[in-house]
Amino acid sequence: MTFRSVLVLLPMALSGAAVSTAVCAAEMTRAEIGAARARIEQTYQAKVRECNQRFVVTGCLEDARDERIRQLRPLDHAEHQVNAEERLRRSAAARERVEKNEREAAQDEARRKTESVREAAQPASTPVLPAARTPRANPEWHQRREAKLDAEAKADAAKRREAAAERQRKAQERQRKAGEQQLRSAQKAASAASAPVGRNTKPPAAHLPTPSASDIRALPKP
Repeated sequence: MTFRSVLVLLPMALSGAAVSTAVCAAEMTRAEIGAARARIEQTYQAKVRECNQRFVVTGCLEDARDERIRQLRPLDHAEHQVNAEERLRRSAAARERVEKNEREAAQDEARRKTESVREAAQPASTPVLPAARTPRANPEWHQRREAKLDAEAKADAAKRREAAAERQRKAQERQRKAGEQQLRSAQKAASAASAPVGRNTKPPAAHLPTPSASDIRALPKP
């Protein structure tokens, strides 16, 4: 095999490996995808530590990042497929529940209609009521009841008479007090009217002594 043939077959081998990796990733479960991601991250961190120990660090780190991205790409695609399949399963399950509920509701409605038609077709039966019992006459009980009612009526009338008498007594007491109040007011007004208007209760002023003739002559002349 020549060097040129090796160069031709190498990309094909790499592409085949990538296709096989993608196919394997598509068949992975969510747990397997998580485990594969953890392994890739672990390998990447080890590669980073190795690159940091080399003289040329930048190129080594870029290669490590590219390799990490290349390995994670099929896992991302597989995870998207798993999510899509889960959404489809949930949608199908929800649709199945709705259809089941609709079928059960339709069956219940059909059963109710059938029962209604069957009940309407049956003749209505008239219930037989038991014969009413006629109470026996009891004159003694009737007399006691009449006497009790009469006594209650008399007691009620006596209470009403007592209440009326009490109201009348209170009204008379109020009238008496009002008359006494009017009498006191009239007496007070009469006393005020009989008193003299403008009467001065102060004692009269003392009179001055009358001067004698000698006192007058003793006054100085102008």
